[in-house]
Amino acid sequence: MSNYQHINSNNVQDFNIDDDDDIFIQPDTQTNTNTTSKASAAPSGNMNTGNALHDVDLSSSSATGGHARTQSTSSRRSTRLKKTYEGGIFSLNYYRQFFDLDTNEFFSNCYKSLNPFVQLHPDEFSEVGDLYGSIWITATLIFLLFFCNSFAELIGELVSRHEGSSEIDYFKMIITSINLLYGYIILTPLLLWVILKFYFKVSNLSPLSNLISIYSYSNLLWIPAAFLSVFRGLLVNHHTVDTILKWGCIGIGAILSGVSLTVKLNQYFNYIFGEQEKKAHMILLGILLVVHFGFAIGVKVCFFGDFI
Repeated sequence: MSNYQHINSNNVQDFNIDDDDDIFIQPDTQTNTNTTSKASAAPSGNMNTGNALHDVDLSSSSATGGHARTQSTSSRRSTRLKKTYEGGIFSLNYYRQFFDLDTNEFFSNCYKSLNPFVQLHPDEFSEVGDLYGSIWITATLIFLLFFCNSFAELIGELVSRHEGSSEIDYFKMIITSINLLYGYIILTPLLLWVILKFYFKVSNLSPLSNLISIYSYSNLLWIPAAFLSVFRGLLVNHHTVDTILKWGCIGIGAILSGVSLTVKLNQYFNYIFGEQEKKAHMILLGILLVVHFGFAIGVKVCFFGDFI
């Protein structure tokens, strides 16, 4: 054991600590000495007032810490809304706003789409959205549908021991799927945006890029259907069951993505349409659902062959 002395301006005290303990000695500063002297000289009434003020500061600090996550999310959203990007449409800097998102925002958008019943924050309808997810989610879906369908055909050939060459034109399939999926997530929001802007003359119109983003993220729900389609290869000798599984995959993807779209578009239409326009609201939503299920049939024909 070693003896150490702690020295301050008032007294000297002896105390013992173990030899293996870490010691951190912080010297007194002039500011602390002056503050201590002033506090000692202050009357008791002022001391109470000072303590009260000090308590208020601690409470405020605690409250701020309790809401840190909420304020961080709101701050990130408001910061993104206030960002400006110099240059016109012929400048690369202009297009940065459509790809300006971090990993947390991307996975948050994915979660909102994977759970079809999650609604968006009202402020999100005025944001520009992001085209990063629109490009890569659609590309990933095209790859998965193509890969899973091709893998199912390969399994089918092994099960049936069919040695002939496949009749599927894979190049045509991939080109058709690119046109179908990218065309759907671009043309449908574009037509919707034109109708809202020029026919209904909506003042608080969501940006076109945001509508494209909503449609693109909803396509995430086609991914389970793509993986499920692999099992078709085991049913090559059971035509009826194979047909049922094909339509089951299409139905799962169409229904899940359709519910996600319906929830978010219905929320948006409630935001821009009044009660007197409820009929137009429902008609427009119904038309978009018909287009969506038409798109699902197109996916069926593109990847799984004929309509039946």
